[in-house]
Amino acid sequence: MNVKNIKITLCCLALCILACISFVSCDAIADESAPEVSSKVEVVRVLENIDKGVKITNAKIEVVSVDKDSLPPATILSKDEVIGKYAKIDMIAGDYFTPVKITDKRPETPSADDPTEDDGVLNFKDAGYVIVSDYVKADTGTDVSDAIQKLIDENPNKTLYFPDGVYLISKPITTSADPSKSVSLELSNYAHFKPTEDWSSEEAMFRLGATDMAEGIVNEGNYYSLTGGIIDGNKIADAISVENAGIVSLRYISIKGAVVGIHVKGDEQGRGPRTDIHTVNIVGSLTLDSIGALIESNGNTLTNMRIASNQIAIKLCGSDNFLRNLHPLYIFGSGFSEGYMESVAFYDEGTRNFYDNCYNDQFAIGFYMSKDTASVYDCCFNYWYSPNYYVHIGFSAEGQFNSIIRSTSVDTNHASSGTRCEFLIVGEKGGKGIIQAVYFNPEQVSDDAYLDYIVDEPIY
Repeated sequence: MNVKNIKITLCCLALCILACISFVSCDAIADESAPEVSSKVEVVRVLENIDKGVKITNAKIEVVSVDKDSLPPATILSKDEVIGKYAKIDMIAGDYFTPVKITDKRPETPSADDPTEDDGVLNFKDAGYVIVSDYVKADTGTDVSDAIQKLIDENPNKTLYFPDGVYLISKPITTSADPSKSVSLELSNYAHFKPTEDWSSEEAMFRLGATDMAEGIVNEGNYYSLTGGIIDGNKIADAISVENAGIVSLRYISIKGAVVGIHVKGDEQGRGPRTDIHTVNIVGSLTLDSIGALIESNGNTLTNMRIASNQIAIKLCGSDNFLRNLHPLYIFGSGFSEGYMESVAFYDEGTRNFYDNCYNDQFAIGFYMSKDTASVYDCCFNYWYSPNYYVHIGFSAEGQFNSIIRSTSVDTNHASSGTRCEFLIVGEKGGKGIIQAVYFNPEQVSDDAYLDYIVDEPIY
């Protein structure tokens, strides 16, 4: 055998040996038991339905093992990342949690007209609200006063929210003045309360703080409110009374057809609730005994109000009240009623009451002062549009004049038609009153009583 053949034989033999070694190595690897790689992962999931805005608790979730490849992107795996957060959307059982579905923010103040804020985290029930429609249905045409009263009595220190609809009541709805039992009532814009045809109570449809007399203002729950809605007395019922001590707020309410729109009660010394009445519209019953707001206690505030179709728009029996931006308008159907000459926009039987930018529109008497009244009328004015040939009186003092009038006007749109004005009439001469910086035409008024009190020339 030559050398060349020997080399070829050795190469073939080497290749056979390498092939055998590779075969044995592959078999050896194939026979080993390598651990299997798992595709399962533990994940947190919704156990029971969670409404938008509801707080996520341990009872509402479950931890399960699922195929990792089947999970949506950004799925939250740990329950610690969801417990204590709030649902941004409605979630049903079996849903996975992702960052876009939960939030740790929550508004502090709920909105009555829009129960969910822009970030979708507020839920009325979770915020301590009682949704009345869950228990009492509107628009049924039946009396719901007992059902509403039961709901109030069983939910102390809560806010009861009334959605839109007509609620018929045959008896007054009462709330407690006791701070441990007080409630606030929040009506949506078209939650409409009306008395039934057999209404016979002499009390108002809503009696706030009417039970459980309580004193003082420092206790939690001493402040309560009635907000929003339409309260319709239907010419047979008073609308709202505020009774006993407390700090009470009446806001954004439309009152119509009430004999007395708002009655803040108090004793002969003016002791009673302190009420903040703000942005309330009152349209009365078109009867000669109708009063827009009757205030018997001291220290109340009335701001941003329009009052119409009452014989007396505002009557103050208490003192130290503040009135700002009030506009009473005399409306009694077509023409003027039999009792027009006794109609009064602001009737003051108290003292030290403060009027700012209050406007008498068409009432025969703008501002009436009893014998003991010493109040302040600043930037208040009187105007009459209709030529009804009656004498119009800007300010009237039953006794001596002891008030302060400044920056005011008394004027009419029909001086040439025979309509007459009197700036001030007094029951008795004397008094320490002051009239300053007023706007009116002395030739248009028929009285001269103001001359005893004016400290400068009128501007016209």
